[in-house]
Amino acid sequence: MLKSIEDYCRSLTDGTDTVFWCMGDESVLPLTMNWVENCQRLNIPLLYIALDLKTYLVMATKVPTVHIPQGNHHVFVYKFIVGQQIMKCGLNWFYTDVDCVAQRDFTVHIKEQLKQGTDMICQSVKQYAWLGDPIDAHSEYNCGTGMFGMRCTRENIALCETDYLYANGYRQAQTCQKFVNTHLKHLPKNYIKLLDPVEFPTGHNFDIDADWKVFHVTGKYAYEDWDNTKQFLGDSAKIDSLKQLGLWYI
Repeated sequence: MLKSIEDYCRSLTDGTDTVFWCMGDESVLPLTMNWVENCQRLNIPLLYIALDLKTYLVMATKVPTVHIPQGNHHVFVYKFIVGQQIMKCGLNWFYTDVDCVAQRDFTVHIKEQLKQGTDMICQSVKQYAWLGDPIDAHSEYNCGTGMFGMRCTRENIALCETDYLYANGYRQAQTCQKFVNTHLKHLPKNYIKLLDPVEFPTGHNFDIDADWKVFHVTGKYAYEDWDNTKQFLGDSAKIDSLKQLGLWYI
C-alpha cells in the first residue's frame, strides 16, 4: 500500500515525466470506478487520491491509491495541494475529474504539450456568466479545470501554495475553475494551453462520432432526458448517460 504521493512517484519507471491522476470520495465512487476501469483498459497509468478512508479501502485494491483526508480546505484546493507534491518530486501532472471517459490513450498528447513549454493545461469551456471573459490568447474559450495540468517549475510550485491561493482570491472564487479564470490566466508570465474542444469535449459540444480523446460528462448529460431546461439530476444522470452511450465499463 502506498503511504504518500512521494512513494508513488518513486515507484515510477525511469523516464516517466508526468503523473496522471484523479481524486474523490464516497459520493463519486461509481464514477471513479468507471473512470479507473476505462483507463486500465487503455493501459493509462493512473494515481487515485482518496479523500476518505472508505474510498481508499475500495480503490487501493484496484489502482495505486494514496489516502489524503480532506481537512478544512474546499475539495478542489486539493488539485493544487496534490499537484504541488507531485512537482516537488520533479514531475509534471495532469488531473481529470472522475466524470470523464476516454476513447483512446490521451497521455502522449498531454506529455507533448507539456514538453513544448506550456505552463498549464486546461480544458476549453464556453462558460462566461461566472468565469468572466476569455483572454485574447484563448479566443472564445475560458479555462475548464475538469482537465487541468501543470509543468514542473519553481513558479508553479509556488503558485500551488495554499497561502498563495487564499491571498490571491481563492476564498472569493470558491472553486478551482473560477480561480484559474479570475487570477491564474491573467498572470503575465503564465502560459495556459487550452485543449482542443473537439478532442477533449464537454457535454456542451460532445459528438460521439467525432475523433475525441476524453469526454467530460457535463452539460445536458447531467439533466433529465438530456434536456437542460428540465431537472438537474447530477451524477445519477451522468451515470445513466454513460450507460446509454455505451461508455460504462463496470
